[in-house]
Amino acid sequence: MERRDQGTKVVPFSPDAAFFFERGVRYLNRHDLSRALKSFRKAVECEPSNAVNHCNLAGVLSELGDFEESNQVLQSVLSEIAPDMAECYFYMANNYANLGEYELAEEHVVKYLEIDPTGEFAPDADEMLDVLIHEYGGGEILRESRRKQLETNRERDRARTLLEEGRFHEAGTLLEHEIERQPDAVAARNNLALARYYLGQIADAEALTRHVLDIEPLNVHALCNLAVFLRHSGSDPDEYKQILGLLKKLTPLQFDQGYKLATTLGILGEHRAAYSLFLQLVEFGDRHDPALYFALAAASANLRRLRAARQWLLEVQALDPESGVADHYLREIDRVRSNNERLFFSYTYQLPFHLRAHGNAQPAKSGFSRIGAWAKDPGVRSSLYFALFRGPRATKREALQAFAVLNDAESVHILRDFVRDPAQGEDMIWNALFVLQLSRVAGAVEVWRDGALEDVHLPLRDIRLLSWQATLEGIARDVQKALLGSDPELADMSLDIWLRYVSGVYTDLPKIVKRSVWAAALEYVTRRTAGRVEPQAMVAARYDVSVKALARAAHAITLAL
Repeated sequence: MERRDQGTKVVPFSPDAAFFFERGVRYLNRHDLSRALKSFRKAVECEPSNAVNHCNLAGVLSELGDFEESNQVLQSVLSEIAPDMAECYFYMANNYANLGEYELAEEHVVKYLEIDPTGEFAPDADEMLDVLIHEYGGGEILRESRRKQLETNRERDRARTLLEEGRFHEAGTLLEHEIERQPDAVAARNNLALARYYLGQIADAEALTRHVLDIEPLNVHALCNLAVFLRHSGSDPDEYKQILGLLKKLTPLQFDQGYKLATTLGILGEHRAAYSLFLQLVEFGDRHDPALYFALAAASANLRRLRAARQWLLEVQALDPESGVADHYLREIDRVRSNNERLFFSYTYQLPFHLRAHGNAQPAKSGFSRIGAWAKDPGVRSSLYFALFRGPRATKREALQAFAVLNDAESVHILRDFVRDPAQGEDMIWNALFVLQLSRVAGAVEVWRDGALEDVHLPLRDIRLLSWQATLEGIARDVQKALLGSDPELADMSLDIWLRYVSGVYTDLPKIVKRSVWAAALEYVTRRTAGRVEPQAMVAARYDVSVKALARAAHAITLAL
């Protein structure tokens, strides 16, 4: 029988980062710092992308008194491995304090508290900051940090207000500044995406939102925005369905997230899911918010549950009787019931635009009769932008008239974009330049002409145009002066009407020989529009003009409105 030799079997041993990490911890527990240091260095070598290993190495270096190398390791973590690892700033602050670099220590501990004010080391950081200020004469860095934070908060609030008022360009500028300061500021990116969306820049809005989702894959606001953008563009129906399905499964933990999600689901036609979420917000949130009860009324009405909608509207009426919102929609419910019609509620807690624009329940003849009523409506602003850039010629002219009436910084931004757009005809670009001139824009304006961008200087060097503009402004002042003392509301309305007239005829300038004739005509048309008619002879006498001349000028103004 043959005998087989039984050799020794050798199993190779290749220690990994976990092995050296565990060994390092054992040495630390025995206070054997030199061996702990070697073990953590080996762990870093085995797994150089693991930030925790680096931090352990920095901690041992600090224990050994090598504060400078410890900070070098921590700085490399922040710059190369984990920029969001806020605790590194706290560790570095400790090292700088031990080195006697108290100003740098304060700088880093303040930075830590800025990034993670409720973090694991926040109580220790507060205590360290207190010592640095009271025992080592610090505090300037903290004061500067608080000043900058206050400024940032003010700018953020300002951007939010501008966005709510429909001044998307201005809001975008502030939000871009915030993103430059904090590249991963997700709230600023979400709001900037909305600004881009309202300006019709759907691709930019989607790109900004996807960047947020790269940072926070389950960011509720970004997911809601992306669903709305995809539905609007229709670019990817499958992705839209996927995101909508995800939204319907989400359970937000914060009130603002829940409100955003519920509103978005309602906008997307998922009224049942929206109702359920709004009901949860009422049950567990603020029971005294009329907007929440109105949202429940809207969802109920859109689900054809008119009895429930009425009950929720009665809650709104009790909480906010002055707004008139509940009164209007209660009347609408009665109307559709009697006529057997379908009723759709917007989820936005406000009166419909045509009622807000005129301050009563009856639509007025003109859409632009009162500037203040619609200038801060983001939906109207967005519609005007779309009409100006993408509408037919007649609609573009109407939009230009509206921007002439608005006459604010946002309108100037939009018109500057418009005159640079190659897709617009030269005559429309000329019209927009004229509105810019009416808005007192001066200096070089970049304009698309003859297949290239070139600078056009405002005011335009046309003697007839310049003198005509001065005459127009004089007429407006004359009527304002005549009406301001007796009826400020009529004075405001006269300016609105005059701006609409001017913006409607600037491509065919009328010959104005006698300024007082047009001032009289403007006052007469204003009074007639407001329902406070005076005989033409009475108005003509106040301005010392003939009735015939007044009637002719009034007819011209009326035709252009």
